[in-house]
Amino acid sequence: MRYQLPFEYNKNATAPKFMAYLNRVLPEKDKQAVLSEFLGYVFVPQSFLKLEKALFLYGGGANGKSVFYEIMKALLGSHNTSEFTLQSLTDTNGYYRAMIADKLVNYASEISGKLESAKFKSLASGEPMEARLPYGQPMTIEDYAKLIFNTNELPKDVEFNNAFFRRFIIIPFEVTIPEEEQNPTLHKEIIQSELAGVFNWVLEGLQRLLKQKGFSPSPSIDKALENFRTESDTVMRFLDEEGYKPDLEDKILLKSLFQEYKNFALEDGHRLLSKQSFRKRLEALKIYVKREAMGMMVFVSKNDLEDGETIF
Repeated sequence: MRYQLPFEYNKNATAPKFMAYLNRVLPEKDKQAVLSEFLGYVFVPQSFLKLEKALFLYGGGANGKSVFYEIMKALLGSHNTSEFTLQSLTDTNGYYRAMIADKLVNYASEISGKLESAKFKSLASGEPMEARLPYGQPMTIEDYAKLIFNTNELPKDVEFNNAFFRRFIIIPFEVTIPEEEQNPTLHKEIIQSELAGVFNWVLEGLQRLLKQKGFSPSPSIDKALENFRTESDTVMRFLDEEGYKPDLEDKILLKSLFQEYKNFALEDGHRLLSKQSFRKRLEALKIYVKREAMGMMVFVSKNDLEDGETIF
């Protein structure tokens, strides 16, 4: 046996308290299905089924994410888990990547700082990764933890391509539990008496995953990913919120439009694209850009928008 879990297996065990909790904080059955499937996925070698996904449990406070975090840590065992931030795992020195070798899951309670997107894609895909321990020789890790993150905010350093976004499974936790309903010892009660039953819930997800060779469809999860893509596209949001639209009869200097975009992006707290990347994003949005005598021109016009109106 490769991984030893810290409870006694019982194929007949149930978890009524856990399921009541889950139905309260995550009432949508499609979300529950994907959640159990991903927990089952952490036991599947990449060589057997490579789905190239990382899981993000997304939402504000008092919504049950931290309870799930504590239960899953107890279920899998501290010896099978790590808790490094996404930014630590994608940094250049590789120290933290070395620490997730031979782990089932890296489950961090928050993400923060800057994300190195190329390394994130490789980690989510289970590709061989360069790593090293402090004062140690570089090495390559091939069998390492799947990634789960609890987060109030999704990454802001993104690539605008399908290869980046398809690595994300985003499960929104949208129910806020009133203070009078909150039970600060709930996770301890479930851990004490229901881990075997919770594991059977995970096994049901694993069986579905293996049968389907993929995760169950979920419109709400698909919508969350699409919202993430839209919110991450600062160029489209800038054009939309400032009222710019494609117009072959009107134009503005690229450097002037880029300066407006810089002010917008910095105020919004998102990563600032370079002028070249800004131009490429404009062209990807079907906006004509052409060099003329005065300089590089962008063919757009600006409308005054009513409240709630959008261009793109």
